[in-house]
Amino acid sequence: MLLNVLPSSYWLLILRILAATLGGYIVAALFSVAALGLPLDTMMSLRIGMMGSFIIWAGVATWSFITPSLIRLWGAIGLAACGLLVVANYGIH
Repeated sequence: MLLNVLPSSYWLLILRILAATLGGYIVAALFSVAALGLPLDTMMSLRIGMMGSFIIWAGVATWSFITPSLIRLWGAIGLAACGLLVVANYGIH
């Protein structure tokens, strides 16, 4: 059974797993930091960041196995990370 699977498909699966774990973690962590820049009370911003990061991580992990294109997947993760990094640096004030 394992002999019929191409070695390149293993690398594609590893890249999807990395996108689900590391990419999801990076985007979720940047979202929780960017939520601190919201013009709200600090505790409310923390709650929004924590709860939103769980939803975002689950969404990225699910989407990484649904989308057919790895280039689009990593591009969207990179674009989201860059956008959230800008918001985390400058805030939304």
